Amino acid sequence: MSKTLRTVAVIAGAVALVAATGGAALGAFAPGLAGTATLGATGISAATLTTVATVASVASTLASIGAQLTAKKPPARGTINQVIIAAEPPSPYIIGRTYSGGVLRHDVGYGATLKKVKNPYRGMVLVYSVAGPLLGLEACYMDYAAIPFSGGAATGYYSGFLYRDVRNGLASETALTPHFAGMPNWTSAHKLSSKAAILWNGKFDKDGKRFASGWPTSGAVWEGVMTYDARKDSTYPGGSGAHRITDEATWEYSQCPGQHALAYVLGRIRNGKKVFGVGLPPDGIIVQDFVTLSNICDANGWKVGGVLYEPGDRWANLKRILEAGAAEPMWRGGKLGLRFNAPRLSLYTLTANDLADEDVDATAQQTWAARLNGIRPKYRSEANKWEYVQSDLVSIASYVTEDGEEKIEEQQYDLIQQKDQAAQIAAYKLLNGRELAPIVVPCKPHMRHFGPGDMLTLDLPDHGLGGIDAIILKRQIDPARMVVTFTFMSESAGKHDFALGRTGTAPPTPALTTGEDRDDIATEIVRGADGFSVAPSSWVRAISCTYAGTPKTGQFPLSTTYYVYQGSEDISEDALTTYSLATTNCVAALGGTNGRVLTIDAMSADRASAQVTISHDGTVVSVASVNLTKVRDGGSVNSATDSTLSVNSSGSYGAVNGGPLTLNVGPEGSIQVDVTLNYGASAGTGALAGKIQYRTTPGSGSWTDMAAEESDPYGATVGEPSSLTLSASIAGPSSAADWEFQLLTRRSSGTGTLVALDGAMTVGWN
Repeated sequence: MSKTLRTVAVIAGAVALVAATGGAALGAFAPGLAGTATLGATGISAATLTTVATVASVASTLASIGAQLTAKKPPARGTINQVIIAAEPPSPYIIGRTYSGGVLRHDVGYGATLKKVKNPYRGMVLVYSVAGPLLGLEACYMDYAAIPFSGGAATGYYSGFLYRDVRNGLASETALTPHFAGMPNWTSAHKLSSKAAILWNGKFDKDGKRFASGWPTSGAVWEGVMTYDARKDSTYPGGSGAHRITDEATWEYSQCPGQHALAYVLGRIRNGKKVFGVGLPPDGIIVQDFVTLSNICDANGWKVGGVLYEPGDRWANLKRILEAGAAEPMWRGGKLGLRFNAPRLSLYTLTANDLADEDVDATAQQTWAARLNGIRPKYRSEANKWEYVQSDLVSIASYVTEDGEEKIEEQQYDLIQQKDQAAQIAAYKLLNGRELAPIVVPCKPHMRHFGPGDMLTLDLPDHGLGGIDAIILKRQIDPARMVVTFTFMSESAGKHDFALGRTGTAPPTPALTTGEDRDDIATEIVRGADGFSVAPSSWVRAISCTYAGTPKTGQFPLSTTYYVYQGSEDISEDALTTYSLATTNCVAALGGTNGRVLTIDAMSADRASAQVTISHDGTVVSVASVNLTKVRDGGSVNSATDSTLSVNSSGSYGAVNGGPLTLNVGPEGSIQVDVTLNYGASAGTGALAGKIQYRTTPGSGSWTDMAAEESDPYGATVGEPSSLTLSASIAGPSSAADWEFQLLTRRSSGTGTLVALDGAMTVGWN
């Protein structure tokens, strides 16, 4: 079902795009239809196209929601303990610390007869991981018992009968060397660069009775591949250190799910070729999401460990890694980001004034099947010979009572090797299954600044959504009507403490608000503990700013006065009632009688907050939050597109390959240029590089590079095309002007003849 709905969403989205742009988008999907053919010749009116765009946009939104909510978890495919033997075996990839049986690449018996034993020596070459180097080998095992070694020779029981030679997978390795010389079909030319491997060398001696029952189950515990940590990259905002996202030589070993997920998305490159992973460019990834996940995992003590295999389903592999951090992949604005489970701050209160229409679809609860009340997690246990074992049942008694029966499911976590971590991830799944979803809310254009992952407070009492926090799962923009449709899932307070084991009571199942709740919301009164009430309990404000983020006149100062009641008695100015303030990214102070007037004069970042803690006689009765977010001017965006790109197959730059495009830009704002050029090879092989240039006087003057040259790391061969993607941005001029933009390409490697297939260059200003 999920795959079908996803396909419907893609098709419907394409129809909406073509209809809404009067057919201009056809050039991007079918270059053969662009140019001389026009939709005007078909007799289809503009009104009809608008209607088609609207209907298709709605279909795309609903199908995408269905695809997300019915998406299946990755199939259980855990680490394989036994040796993998196959003619075309998969490539293994070790992450974190784990045990693996390895992949057999060479196995032979050889040697002169020894004590009546023919071919007494056995040589076995096993690869344990690609994309090396690994941090190192921890221990070798036979029948899951660690074998002591002194250098390359086993000691103890196997002394004199077992030897090993190990490679950690450096970029340039020497061949593994057998202890017993003469191993057939294995020479110094048999190198396994970038692959972690062991050559096991054994001797069968009839008198000694070693290996009399055959070769035992063998394996090894490794500390795996290196990862990139943006927090240790001084070129990343807030980072400090030598890590660089495009230089794997600077990466380090880690067991953090956030770091391994980012490394897998980036892909592992060796000699210019991707050997494992997805292979997205850094500009196609929301790196900050992975940094946030890394911080969450470090704080919770969550680790990831195991072996992934390719070829295979890379999307499922990514989900396996993220599963260890209670996260999921999520596309936002054409870039890959994450949805994770962690406490967060509401950025805005969405009210009826923000709605584009009254067609809000609030689901009272998720499906019966999704609302589990128990999960029995399976995790990989080192104490149980690294097999997947069932852990204790994770169950919520209040949910069982609510459902009237047990609804239990077994869940295997392929890359989790800690019992408590598996229980915590399972608890999150139970809690998320009780949230209200989907909640579909159509909003006005100014809400487009929020996107998937942001948490808003829904103050829509007429729809039963009285002051609940909710996280955006999906954002869909209808360009024909300028309607921004959000799909939300509610976010219950307290579930994070329960899932992580800090409290013993699960939060109640959320529900649509009642009439009494709506009355409280309408009066901005929140019932406090022991009869205390505070108004306003919290408030959220969008600060209108220029393109540069400067608040407009009249936005500051902001001020509010707090009222505190004990029953019906106003104790706001009682000597026992006190107010204290904590701020983030804003200039604020308390003043007035008894210090109960909050004034905010400025904010220093795109998002800011202030928290007023109200106490009576030393006991906290309420914490009132103020959340501010900048909303920058958008308006209509000037843009221009060239979908007739060409390729320069020479090794040096020559004639223009895209544009020139002239666009009116400024005042201020930003200029963004994006290029996607799909290309192939009519002969030989080669890779394409390119750069974007601009000049401030169309038709004359010199060109300036917007950014450094970028090269496609993969290249194209006959029958196997590739793609060059470029993206650059600069600040707009202080006053409006016509600027000119162009694309230049060249062949950066290889000697083949490269040809353009399709693509587009788009220049935009906002």
